[in-house]
Amino acid sequence: MNSFSYFNPVKLVYGPGVLSQVGKEILHLVDVGASVLVVYGGGSVKRTGVLDRVLSECRNAGFRCIERGGVRQNPTVEFVRETIEIIRRERIDAVLAIGGGSVIDTAKASVLGEAYEGDVWDYFCGKANKPARLPIATVLTIPAAGSEQSARCVISNGDIKNGAGSESMNIRPRVSIVDPTVFMTLSQRQMAAGVSDMMSHVFERYFTNTKGVEFTTEECEGALRVTMQSARRLKADWSDLESWEQIGLVGSFAHCGFFGMGHEEDWACHAIEHALSGWNPSIVHGEGLAVLTPAWMQYVWKHNPERFVRFARYVMGVTGGSSQAEVVTLAIGKLRNFYSFLGLPRRLAELVEEDIPYEKISELATHFGSIGHFSVLQKEDVCKILKSA
Repeated sequence: MNSFSYFNPVKLVYGPGVLSQVGKEILHLVDVGASVLVVYGGGSVKRTGVLDRVLSECRNAGFRCIERGGVRQNPTVEFVRETIEIIRRERIDAVLAIGGGSVIDTAKASVLGEAYEGDVWDYFCGKANKPARLPIATVLTIPAAGSEQSARCVISNGDIKNGAGSESMNIRPRVSIVDPTVFMTLSQRQMAAGVSDMMSHVFERYFTNTKGVEFTTEECEGALRVTMQSARRLKADWSDLESWEQIGLVGSFAHCGFFGMGHEEDWACHAIEHALSGWNPSIVHGEGLAVLTPAWMQYVWKHNPERFVRFARYVMGVTGGSSQAEVVTLAIGKLRNFYSFLGLPRRLAELVEEDIPYEKISELATHFGSIGHFSVLQKEDVCKILKSA
């Protein structure tokens, strides 16, 4: 095991009905009369009534609420820059994000930019690290990205999609409200993409060459099994609250650093997918990961076959197989079949109608250099993975 430092100051308020506590929780962050910027995405939070409920709770608690809607998937730095100007002009005291990862990441990037004299994109190029000043609260509507507990955010600038964040930047939300009953308003496609994303967050920590990580290894395996079991149950009964509770909890903890304690983490799949959806922002992050993850597995498994055999036995439930290659192939096939069962794509050609520029995406994925740690990948490796996906 590697030495590590783990710190997670997020207060997680979790369970059916906790949406009503949002006003009270923000009162722990700012005083009555404070100005709160409420950031959200498209029409779903309005259509489902979540936005009105949250605004009502906040106003009843005595806050001045300024709305900032319109966050898209794969949020842009241009939108963040405009949000920073609103924060400064309206003298905002706290930011409340209502949505999933794109909305929460927009809020995080915006509070970073508010505290910085230069351009916010500097954070995403490694040129700035000044900590945020304003507190963030979240109301999670999509279990997927885990941004409600994480210390990072991802923003697009043209066809470049970069991440930023560290403990010192102070962008972990101070409080996150997670009411699993809200998830029942999601579509099957949103649930499936969210499951793919949270599973990938676990995979990025699970597939490691670090020795002596038995505790977190078994935690990862349990999280993956529970996620797949719960997703299968939801296909049969969308109103199964217990399954939503399990998926929401795994998603929230999959990206807060817990599963990676003491590990050297990988992050190659995310780097490739960020390049893919940076090139074409219409690609849903979780759907891209559902295609790329099995292709990455097929390409790298020989680097540490014992880890993949363990994945096959303890996560995917493979019992047969006369060789390591056969066991791993069966496991990857079962993962692909699970994604297909949820309605996720199997091939890159299903994501977009246009021809995929493999070379360009490979360059975007490796523009900072090689990617991955489980097996270090160069541009040529990324190109081969993309062509096989």
